[in-house]
Amino acid sequence: MLYHTLFTQQQAVSMAVVFKSPEQVARGTVLDRAGICVSAVCLVQCVMLSLTLLLAPMISLGVFGSDLFHRLLLLLILPLSLGAFWLGYRTHRSLGLLWVGIAGLSLLLAAAVLEASVLSPLAASALTSVGGLTLIVGHWLNLRRRRSVCLRPRV
Repeated sequence: MLYHTLFTQQQAVSMAVVFKSPEQVARGTVLDRAGICVSAVCLVQCVMLSLTLLLAPMISLGVFGSDLFHRLLLLLILPLSLGAFWLGYRTHRSLGLLWVGIAGLSLLLAAAVLEASVLSPLAASALTSVGGLTLIVGHWLNLRRRRSVCLRPRV
């Protein structure tokens, strides 16, 4: 009888808990997933470019080595990442995760700006790779943190 009473009280408490709506969860999740995908494409491109630069310099003269390709990727990465990290921050209020995203974007921007004038192609690829990895980890952590906050019951 005591077990039955405790069990029904726990059920009543759990049924009274209100979760965030699926729309609130989905809104930022799509941006984080898109940010992870675009950052991963950037990372794969930079790693492949670094390998081709080391192995066969003539191959890198194609589309993946062009400035236009880098600019297009950056134009995709910037708004996706900024949107995902901002929505994540508004949900979980973790300033540290916002700074991880800003650091990753800053590394990518620095590589893009300094590539033509200061950095060697290998150094620019390395800086871009570190920035891409930072963004991927940041998006992944942002996604996990936002999910944990959205699925945590509000009392």
